Amino acid sequence: MVLIQNPTVVQPVETSVFRSGRPAYDPVRAAAESAAVRAALTDLGVDPRAPSEILAALPREVLLELAARAVSAADDARLSAARDVMRDWSVPALAPVVLRQPRLLLEPGAGGGVIGPDQADESYALRPLAGLMFPRDHYVDLGGAVAVGRLRRRARETVVMAAVLRGLRGRSAEVRVPEPLFLSGGDLVTCDGVAVLGTGARTSPAVWGLLRPHLLAAFGRVVRVRDELRRPGEPHLDHWLGLGPGIALVAADRLDAPAVVEGHGAASRETTLVDALRTIELAVCPLAPEMVAAFAAGVFFLPGARCGGWAAGGDEPAALVSTASASWTEPVLSRFGVYTVAVPFDEHHKQLGSLHRALNTVPGVLGEDPGRAISGWRQNSVG
Repeated sequence: MVLIQNPTVVQPVETSVFRSGRPAYDPVRAAAESAAVRAALTDLGVDPRAPSEILAALPREVLLELAARAVSAADDARLSAARDVMRDWSVPALAPVVLRQPRLLLEPGAGGGVIGPDQADESYALRPLAGLMFPRDHYVDLGGAVAVGRLRRRARETVVMAAVLRGLRGRSAEVRVPEPLFLSGGDLVTCDGVAVLGTGARTSPAVWGLLRPHLLAAFGRVVRVRDELRRPGEPHLDHWLGLGPGIALVAADRLDAPAVVEGHGAASRETTLVDALRTIELAVCPLAPEMVAAFAAGVFFLPGARCGGWAAGGDEPAALVSTASASWTEPVLSRFGVYTVAVPFDEHHKQLGSLHRALNTVPGVLGEDPGRAISGWRQNSVG
């Protein structure tokens, strides 16, 4: 299963009015791009789901708890009353409350009050969970287990994503990152028996201790790279490194980053990233700055026995690439027998959103029907 979120559901179009940049971000076009990617995944035999869809299918008690956390008001009495009111609401009514996180604003009535002389004017602020449009940020697929991330910014999305994952898998995440550590999901890239973990500004080096047993059990070989370049346009590992079957797409200016290869035995001595990748028999394809800017590393290799071990009409690996980078990525991947499908993703790119960041796999879904896990979930905790 792969998660992909329609951005307008979690980031209402009204909020995009306040986004700067030229050409301007168009949320409706971004929603169309997500729909096109979802259709491409379906055509390739993958089951795409949106976090918001899974949220709406969670047990009512879980949604009530999430909704109680989501609402806020300066008036404690009104806040308590609001939470009491929601106890009578249906599940379809509760889910938007969780996603949009409303806050009640009270202001003195102008000219004696619009509603009444003793009543304040009411207005409402929405604090939507826009980060859910990039599921990769909030959790890591450890190849069977799940690690819920902890971002440096206060991410209200994380607790909702944890509930979504528990609903799909029928159990809580195996790893939760405690304070003061941080983990961004985009700092781990995996494929075909190999995992690459980037540490630096957004992922603490000590997180390795939490992830190590799960990653080594699932992948056997893990490359740990220390990212010492801090660039606003490249916040995560998956912006500048893509990992496919037998190949690594790597920003040319990161090839000499310090790295260590971890295995079931001891770790290797520290070396450069390019040497570490070649040590585990990966072909390294350097990406020029203009390729990184076009999200050429943001390739999404379809999940399967061999990280996408089939494609439409054949049994070779398959991958989605952005049309912005297809002229570079498709010829390279074809040499490695990867079947590629190019999809437009320009609007997402305006929010630093590669295909890899906008998609994430979910391990351990019960059977082929996620509803089995949701219906069997004990309804006593959020996640």
